[in-house]
Amino acid sequence: MKITKVMIAECQLPIAKPIRLGPVEIKTRDFVVLRLMTDSGLYGDALSYPRGSALFESASRLAPLVQGTEVAFRRRTVDDLLQRFVNGRPGFVKAASLIDMALWDLAAKEVQQPLHKILGAFRSTVPVMVVAGYYADSRTLEDICDEVRSMVDLGFSRIKIMISGDNIDRDERLVSSAKEIAGERLCVDAHWTFRTLAEAYNTCRRLDKYELSFIEDPFAPHQSGLSTELQRLIKTPLAYGEDLPDLQTIHHAINSVPYLRLDATTCGGITAAIAAAEEAGVRGRSVLPHVFLPVHAQLAGSLQAIDAVEYIPVESRACPMFDLLNRKPNMKDGMLQIDENPGAGFDLNWSVVEQTSVKSFQLP
Repeated sequence: MKITKVMIAECQLPIAKPIRLGPVEIKTRDFVVLRLMTDSGLYGDALSYPRGSALFESASRLAPLVQGTEVAFRRRTVDDLLQRFVNGRPGFVKAASLIDMALWDLAAKEVQQPLHKILGAFRSTVPVMVVAGYYADSRTLEDICDEVRSMVDLGFSRIKIMISGDNIDRDERLVSSAKEIAGERLCVDAHWTFRTLAEAYNTCRRLDKYELSFIEDPFAPHQSGLSTELQRLIKTPLAYGEDLPDLQTIHHAINSVPYLRLDATTCGGITAAIAAAEEAGVRGRSVLPHVFLPVHAQLAGSLQAIDAVEYIPVESRACPMFDLLNRKPNMKDGMLQIDENPGAGFDLNWSVVEQTSVKSFQLP
C-alpha cells in the first residue's frame, strides 16, 4: 500500500473568549490536519496544534518526500524525513509526527483493527483527567469551584485547574477551595508562567500543604532543567513534557519528575510516544498524555504506564477539536470507552476542515 496523495490544511476554530495561559493568549484554536491517501483507497488522518510553529509549512515541505512511500515502511519513512532535515530537525518534528500518526492510522485500517489492538491490547476503558477553570481571569472563584464540583459528581479520577502564577494569594485561595471539593483528585497547571527558580518556589512551596496530585509546567520547555531543580526543593510532584520535541529531551524529563506529560503530536508521533511511554513505565513513572484524546486513548489501551487521558470538556469551547472529527468521546463515570473503530483514533470530517481552513495544500 503506497501513498498517492497528501492533503494538508490549517484550520481556525472560534472559542468562547480569549484564553490566557501563563504568558500566552489564545484567541482562536488553530489546528493543522493531514490526510494521506493510498493506492488502495484507504486514507490516514492526523491533527495537531501548531502552537506558534510553522507546522503547516513544515508539513507541506515534507509532503513530496512521503508521496510514493510504502505504509509498511512507516518507521523508515519518518526517520528518513528527519535525517534529510537534520540541521533544522526541531522545526520538522511536529510535521513528522503528523505523518507518523497518519501512517499508523493507515496500518490499523489495513487490518481493520483499532490501533490499541494491533499494538497488543491491555484494556478497553481508561480513566479521564478533566480540565477545569478556563477563562479564570474573567470568572469568580465560586464559579470555578462549581465547575470542579460538577466534575467530581461525574466521577473523573483527576481534575486539573489552572493557576495564574502572577497572583499568589488568589492562586492559593483557588487551590484551597478546589481541594476541599476535589480532594486527592486535584492537579494544578502553571502553564509555563514562572521565569526563575525563586519565583516558582515562592508559589509552589505555599501549595505543598495541599498535597496536590501534581503541579504541571512551572517552566517553559526551554527551561526544563529548572523543573529538575524545583522538584528537589518541594514535596509536590511535578509534571511536564507535552512540548518536548524528541526522545532525548523526554528521557531527561523521565529522569527528573514523577509525571511525564507525553504528546504524540509533538514528540515524533505514535512511534516515539510508544518508546517514551515504555521507558517511563520501566522507570516507574506515570504517563499522562496531553489533550488529543482520540490518539492517546488508543495508546492507553495498549500501554499500562498511561494513568489517564486528558479531556477538555466540549461545552467549555476552550478546545473545539471534536468539531473537526466524525466521532465524539464515549465517557461514563469518569471512564473513557476506547474507540473500537479501525484506525489510530482521528477520523477527520473533511467538509468541516474545508469550511474552517485558512490555508490548504495538496499533492498532487
